[in-house]
Order: sequence, then structure tokens, then C-alpha cells
Amino acid sequence: MVRAAVLALLILLVGSPAAAEPPEICGPHTAEDRVVRVFPRGEETSELLCGNRYYGFRRIDWSVVSLDTIARTLAAPGSSTYDARSETWTLTGEGAVVVITARHGQVITARAA
Repeated sequence: MVRAAVLALLILLVGSPAAAEPPEICGPHTAEDRVVRVFPRGEETSELLCGNRYYGFRRIDWSVVSLDTIARTLAAPGSSTYDARSETWTLTGEGAVVVITARHGQVITARAA
């Protein structure tokens, strides 16, 4: 809980990166495990990593969703559905549908709602 509070404070103080195409934030030589942003999610957090074509920043179509819509959805989802087969949560908000891992809350993908 203390870690979540510290991360939320850092996000407020430093600000968040603007939505951009993967080459600007997660270039071709950027490690998959580079953290792009940490989102507050209740008492927990969700990390968005650079990832690859299967998860993370590089998986998201940034022409239809932004970091701000992902942040709003994770902070206050309108609904959430657990998928036991894939061990993921699908969180739906006003502007985005975000899929996260159940174990660590890591962002897998996001799309327009």
C-alpha cells in the first residue's frame, strides 16, 4: 500500500508521458520490460511495459486509445470481468477496455470502449 501511494505521488509530481507511437517511447532497441507508466488501481497499481506484439505498449493501437483513458479506466472501471482460463481481468470504462494480468496487474492491452 505504501508503494502504491509513493508511485501515485511520483506520477502526480513528474506527470505522465503523452500518448505516442511506439518508436517514440518504446523504440526498436528498448527492452520489453521497460516501464512506460505505472497506473494507480485502487490500493494496487498496474504497470504498462514496452512489451511486444503480444502485450504492453507495443500491443496497443494508440490511434484509438490514450494513456489518459487507460488511467481513468484502471482508476474507476465501470465493470470488471475475470477470465479464469487466461487469468486476466478485463476492466471497462468510459473510454477504454483494458486487459490486465490477474497475478501482477500488468497491462496486456487496451482498446476503445
